[in-house]
Amino acid sequence: MKLTLLHQTTQAGAIQKIDDKLNELIGRNFSGLTVVDPQKSWQDNFMRFSFTVEKLFLTIDFSGTVIVTDQEVIGESDLPGIVTTFFSEERIKEEIKKEFNKLFAIT
Repeated sequence: MKLTLLHQTTQAGAIQKIDDKLNELIGRNFSGLTVVDPQKSWQDNFMRFSFTVEKLFLTIDFSGTVIVTDQEVIGESDLPGIVTTFFSEERIKEEIKKEFNKLFAIT
């Protein structure tokens, strides 16, 4: 899945907001879910991330990249099959866009 969104701020500001939000999400306690082995690394405006979500006997691995330009945030990730069984890629993109717009106060 690839998603490109306009951030309407500076590149440095967008990187900081994304980094802070990812830290918040990784540290959040979701009902019945455990985030295991979260990893992220930035090289200038390029971030690689990965984490595993566990619930009971189910383990789902996520990984991807984020590139922040002067105007855009470009995210790419392979969605695990178990996720797309329950949620369409379009629905996932819509939810990410909604949260992104909240994060960057875009209406």
